[in-house]
Amino acid sequence: MPADPDSRYRRRMQVELVVTDERWNTVPGLDRIEVLAQSAFAALPDDTGAEEVAIALGSDDEVHELNRNYRGKDVATNVLSFPSAGHGDSRSLGDVILAYETCEAEAEERDIPLTDHACHLALHGVLHLLGCDHETDGEAAVMEALETRLLAKIGIADPHSAEFVIE
Repeated sequence: MPADPDSRYRRRMQVELVVTDERWNTVPGLDRIEVLAQSAFAALPDDTGAEEVAIALGSDDEVHELNRNYRGKDVATNVLSFPSAGHGDSRSLGDVILAYETCEAEAEERDIPLTDHACHLALHGVLHLLGCDHETDGEAAVMEALETRLLAKIGIADPHSAEFVIE
């Protein structure tokens, strides 16, 4: 029986995983990103009608350019989410992009596998597209609890535990 009995009646999200930086091809286990995106979509109510999401595995340069052009921040970051433009005929929830160098450095700093960190960040990005946020302590607690629960289902340790948090 599914963990969420109603999930079997929901539409499945089509997940397109796009590799734009070849270094990601050497990272095993990234197929779990699709499982996490599906789990996030099943776990949250969806009234957008969206049926697809694109997740790009890119570079710091790509993310830096997007961050500068669309958010006015002239730096790279680990993950960005871009909701669909909201066109009535759009079936896309939006796009998520991860930056290889930043993700790799953060994983090394936390002493965790890059694949686990990338899976967490991709999930984080999808949750943003589904309306989750972490602007307030209450929002952060809800989002982090959902991330922890969905990651645990595929064997990834809690990224929010004191063991992994960097001050």
